[in-house]
Amino acid sequence: MLETVVPSLVGLKPSGTGRIDPPRRGHPLLIRCVGGRGSGKSATLAALAEQYAQRIPQAHADLAAIDFGQPGLAALAEDTTANASRTSDLLFYLNFRLSRKPAEFGKKMSFPRLTQGLLAVSGWQAESADNPGHAVRPEELAAAKRRLAELLRASQPDQQRRRDKAAAWVDEVIQAVGPLPLPAGMDAMVRALLRIVAAELFSPRAHRGGLTWWASRQVAQQGDAHDQLTELAMKFRGDAEDRQLAERFLIAALLADIADHYGFLQVANGVPRPLLLLDNVHSPLGRVFLDELVRVWHEEAAGSRRVMRPVVVATALQEVAPVRDDDTAPSTRRVIRSFWQEDRPNAAADWIVPVRLAQLDLDEVKDMFEEDHLPPGAARLILRLSGGRAGVAHRLVQAVARRVRLREDISLVGLLDIPAAADPGPSVNGRLLEGLIPDEVARERLTYYAPALDDTAAYRLSTVYPPQDPGGVPVQEALAHLRDNQWSHVPWAGVEGPFVGDAPLRLLLLHELSARTGRVPGAEPWKTIHRRCRSLYDPYDQGGAAHRPDTRYLHHSLALGETDLVVRCLHRRFTEQDATGWLSALNLVCAAPAPPDTLPAPADDTVPCPGCAAEADHPVHQAVRLLVNQLWHLSQPLSIPTAAAINSIGLQLLTLAQNSGPEAQKIFFRAHEEWPKELHHWTQAPNLQTYGVSGT
Repeated sequence: MLETVVPSLVGLKPSGTGRIDPPRRGHPLLIRCVGGRGSGKSATLAALAEQYAQRIPQAHADLAAIDFGQPGLAALAEDTTANASRTSDLLFYLNFRLSRKPAEFGKKMSFPRLTQGLLAVSGWQAESADNPGHAVRPEELAAAKRRLAELLRASQPDQQRRRDKAAAWVDEVIQAVGPLPLPAGMDAMVRALLRIVAAELFSPRAHRGGLTWWASRQVAQQGDAHDQLTELAMKFRGDAEDRQLAERFLIAALLADIADHYGFLQVANGVPRPLLLLDNVHSPLGRVFLDELVRVWHEEAAGSRRVMRPVVVATALQEVAPVRDDDTAPSTRRVIRSFWQEDRPNAAADWIVPVRLAQLDLDEVKDMFEEDHLPPGAARLILRLSGGRAGVAHRLVQAVARRVRLREDISLVGLLDIPAAADPGPSVNGRLLEGLIPDEVARERLTYYAPALDDTAAYRLSTVYPPQDPGGVPVQEALAHLRDNQWSHVPWAGVEGPFVGDAPLRLLLLHELSARTGRVPGAEPWKTIHRRCRSLYDPYDQGGAAHRPDTRYLHHSLALGETDLVVRCLHRRFTEQDATGWLSALNLVCAAPAPPDTLPAPADDTVPCPGCAAEADHPVHQAVRLLVNQLWHLSQPLSIPTAAAINSIGLQLLTLAQNSGPEAQKIFFRAHEEWPKELHHWTQAPNLQTYGVSGT
């Protein structure tokens, strides 16, 4: 994106003054980068903005923010406001940003067509003829002053001077128009605005050129430029369909102003193109604006003459599958196509090229440390915790690097508990969750529902947790939050869930729950949560005495530290279940989270193991115990695999193979050979191979 794609579209190398000639024929396509929370969408746009700062005109807007991500801007208009919409406010903002001349760019860009259209729709006459003596509504007057002041931002840096000048314009227009109600006063208002405001902002030639363009647009069936702009203002105040039509005319004006700035010689000389960076186009405003922009882009490209267009790079929240080396879909790491198209696409939607935010790999995480000497295993651990999301990895790297530079203790077991900043405050895990789940209610619910292996377990937890929940339908609302925020859901083999199906997010939530409940005496909430969950899978209240307890029951039992019960039940399963089924059960059980350190150890389990028969401490029982303890330990989020633990797991699997029948022996021996390799590459339960589908 930074080195190839965008430079080829802009026509300017990533650094320096070197030009990149565009194709002699072809249309530029729009880029839509998609990725999940924390994947680096906003960082990509920020990097592009920095790369081309003071080199080309650019506008960078966050379409999910009430101020477009620019502190100091007033809140956006509501779509019910007569003389403004969120789209028109965005166009005011883009007008201002693109009008600023970069130090290394030629002639300053101007936008007479767009400004004339915005002035027309920003009229503030009262909507009703019932009150002709009070034609100016206070809220419309304030909005008009603010929007007129926005037009001055490029030429009047002093804020108070802008306000004073806009107020003077308003007074002059009111005096010129008088208290005429709509619709009679609309034409007079438009003419006064254009005469007083637009004529001052632009040269006479640019002003006339803009009016000539509007005269040709056929907003109304007939009439001159003033008639067309008056009709534009009337449509803007019409129903939703009419307003969208008016907004599309304004977007067409923006594109026409950009095209007009680039005359024949500038196009021939390859003058770099302006850059529009639109963040969060999945937001309500973003969806509307991008749809309207692409539609206008398509319609305006119908002519035979190629015109200059801005480079558009947008980002949207959308969880995507990991990018594989052999993948053919474009990603921010791998580009396999040109972003110029020779023929005009057949449909508006075909102008957009979706590009996936590539997940980080191990080398890229290491590179983030720059000159800092990272602790052994730190990069792999950060890759696991982040799931390859650049934003998550960046915060973790910052936390570790700060400790390294200060020569402080950097035990990786406590990585998520490191303070997020130099000053004492929330942990890095807390800060990560605040960024990934900004909604506090959703964050609390998902923290307490994270242990649930299915929706039913979450329902059972929701009757008690989280404390002081606002009520409603918490589980459905939590599911809707996961769905609306594009969190992936990768189910585990043999179960419907877990409830939180995005593995990196779930481990962060479970760590928060462990830390929170561990601060309560005896870690009582942790105990209550897992007991409530496992009771679902023990309908007859038999506990570990059941003939074959559900593996989900054993999962929660292990989370309570009841290893003796789990080992006893798995040993019995070993004598009755096929090897594939047994390995699947082991995978699910050992994916259990470790309890807080403050959870008291369970009472000694005195129930005899039915799998041992008359022989106490049977070799298989020993193997199962060691296998459970070591695999459970290696499957914790902050665990770093060691050769001793991996070798021991391989040895226990060999013991199971030696004590199995012919068919089971094949599978256990295969696990003995392959599981150590997987563990060495940091694979954890429940993702170890199980070799087929169980028949039992």
